[in-house]
Amino acid sequence: MFLKFLTFTIAIGGSALGGPIDPFGSSAARVLTQLPEKTWLESIAVRRNGDILATSLFYSSNIFTVTQPSVHAHNTAKILASVPEVNSLLGITEVPGSYDEEAFFFVGGNFTSLTTFSTTVGSFKGFKLTFPRNGNPTVQKVSDLAPFSSFPNSVTAIPQAPGSVLVADSFVGAIGRLDLLTGQYDPRAFAFDDMAVPKGAKLPIGISAMRMKGSYLYYGNPSTQSIYKVKVDSKGYLVKGAQPSLVANISSVAPGLDDFIFDPQGNILLATNSPENAIVHVDVRTGRSKRIIGGPTDPLMPDSTCLAFGRGILDTNTFYVSTGRNISDPTTSARIVAVDASLLNYY
Repeated sequence: MFLKFLTFTIAIGGSALGGPIDPFGSSAARVLTQLPEKTWLESIAVRRNGDILATSLFYSSNIFTVTQPSVHAHNTAKILASVPEVNSLLGITEVPGSYDEEAFFFVGGNFTSLTTFSTTVGSFKGFKLTFPRNGNPTVQKVSDLAPFSSFPNSVTAIPQAPGSVLVADSFVGAIGRLDLLTGQYDPRAFAFDDMAVPKGAKLPIGISAMRMKGSYLYYGNPSTQSIYKVKVDSKGYLVKGAQPSLVANISSVAPGLDDFIFDPQGNILLATNSPENAIVHVDVRTGRSKRIIGGPTDPLMPDSTCLAFGRGILDTNTFYVSTGRNISDPTTSARIVAVDASLLNYY
């Protein structure tokens, strides 16, 4: 077992970072919490108890938390954990655990510029955040990933293989598989042409998001503005001979594509990031897509990055959106937006 232990700052309850803000924008959405200046949220997940976890990119290497988001009218984001070994955190996903333990896997590394997406190759690592039933949460380093890892952007758990996770590297243009117990990492477990950065692409990013759903692994590439799927088995391995197929191309609806989730009907809701700053609905059967909230001139969701549905009794129809900030204006900051999906007419 090669699980490595590091020293981190853990703040249970944390220090308040960002005060309440009056809701604005769509009647279906409200700003749940506003963070301080020079913050950028990259990925978001919801705990079993309904609390939100969000990772921060480039400006800090913190995991923020919002407690009981469905209960309070106004919320504050607090620092739950800091990871001083790196300067940026990216994707986060819950990994299957025991009744006595709740755990999340996330990745982090060093960025030298967010505007040009410059990173330090080989600085990226995988971490595990654990919430024991009794006691304080802890952060442990699981793996240094591969020496040439340069932008491990998205991560996803494998429901039937709790000891492994998948890691999508946007610069490498492939999906890796990581063994959480040994730290062994196969950086090219999935490598298809449609995961790579196309020649001449304005945005030097390949695969940026992925999710498992049923017998398929779905993934998105912002450079092609498309979502694809490929057949996998219950352990998350590629089915022999399987080839990717196109689910949807959203270029006619929005010029961006970031992380996505599945709604209760099995269709896709995706964050578009800048300059669209919107959420798009994709019908996975027909490939039809349309913007359902936000937009280039709407200040509600600047640089929308990731989404997650609530897990409490009061917010099962609510999805939360993490945002970056207006990248050209350093005085702006990240926020988390709550959207009541039941009020959106997108069917």
